[in-house]
Amino acid sequence: MKKVIVPTLALGLLSLNAFASEEHFQSHEEEQGKQEEKIEKEDFLEISVDYWVAYPSGNLHETGNKIAKKGTLNLEKAKDIGFKAILEGDGSYIPNFIFTYTPIEFEGEGKASNTFKVKDLTVDPGKEFESKEEVINYDLGLLWDIGHLKEKTEDRLDFRAGFSLRYIDYKLEVESEGNTGEIKDTKFIPMLDLEAEVEALPVNQSLTAEIILELQAYIWDGKYSYDFIDAIRLNYKKAFMELGYRVFKSKLEVEGDITKVDAKGGFASLGWMF
Repeated sequence: MKKVIVPTLALGLLSLNAFASEEHFQSHEEEQGKQEEKIEKEDFLEISVDYWVAYPSGNLHETGNKIAKKGTLNLEKAKDIGFKAILEGDGSYIPNFIFTYTPIEFEGEGKASNTFKVKDLTVDPGKEFESKEEVINYDLGLLWDIGHLKEKTEDRLDFRAGFSLRYIDYKLEVESEGNTGEIKDTKFIPMLDLEAEVEALPVNQSLTAEIILELQAYIWDGKYSYDFIDAIRLNYKKAFMELGYRVFKSKLEVEGDITKVDAKGGFASLGWMF
């Protein structure tokens, strides 16, 4: 009897061990498959297009005289379309690469209420004129996730910090009676970048809402340039929409004179995650 029981028990143990090994292998395969599926579903690229209605203010110093852009040049609100692309990093060592294109183009016309001069053009009271100011910004930046908040909070909170290089293409043009006065300049400036995202309302797995805060700033030797954005973002699967308010301010040297550009207003943005 013992000769029969011992082989039977041994066979049973081997079968149980083989079954357990198979179960472990399948479980490992399933877990690995889930991880691979999660990686496949993760978004690495985000692109968006925004429509911004910006109201102007600021002034220009030309040949020692201050020229009010909203008053003297009659500049009106701008309606411009911008672009943004984000290439996601790994959340730790590899940063997020960000590129933005932000045009601001103000136009105006009217009759001069006082004498003003732009380069070689002098506009006397009563003369009709047309004015146009362009401030086109290109930003290329690197941002790192701070404190691994995105991972620790399961995407409910994220804070990023980094820097970007801004290229500014500036142009002011005034035409009157067939003559033109033009001021233009280009420059590179470094910017400090800060971003925060807070999940405000997890509607369901496909639909979420977030509060977005962004700040880009440069301050040096009495000159500055900064952007501030606050927005509500709705994510639906791969698509998203942002509604918010943007403030742009700069005080920079343009062709040897100080030029201030202030623009603020609401914007709407549509984007897609890949």
